[in-house]
Amino acid sequence: MEPEDIINILKDVCDTNDNLNEINEDSPLVGGNSNIDSMGLVKLCIALEEKANDLGFEFDWTSEKAMSSMNSIFRSPMRLSKEFNRQQANFLKK
Repeated sequence: MEPEDIINILKDVCDTNDNLNEINEDSPLVGGNSNIDSMGLVKLCIALEEKANDLGFEFDWTSEKAMSSMNSIFRSPMRLSKEFNRQQANFLKK
């Protein structure tokens, strides 16, 4: 999963009212500078869960690491794609 894949999923699941035209791999997904509302973030997480299920693993976006403000996987599409890939790689090692 590349950051561009995260951005494309966001564009697919978010309302057209969200200003996603200028989002890039370093754009914040949460916080005051984010163009994504909370419902958009939830839709993104559900879409990533479904994608992970299609790939045969469970994506855990509710972990302590995910919710930590210092290391949040929701800081950017780049960070989120890295976490998705990390979880998939850990599953494949089992």
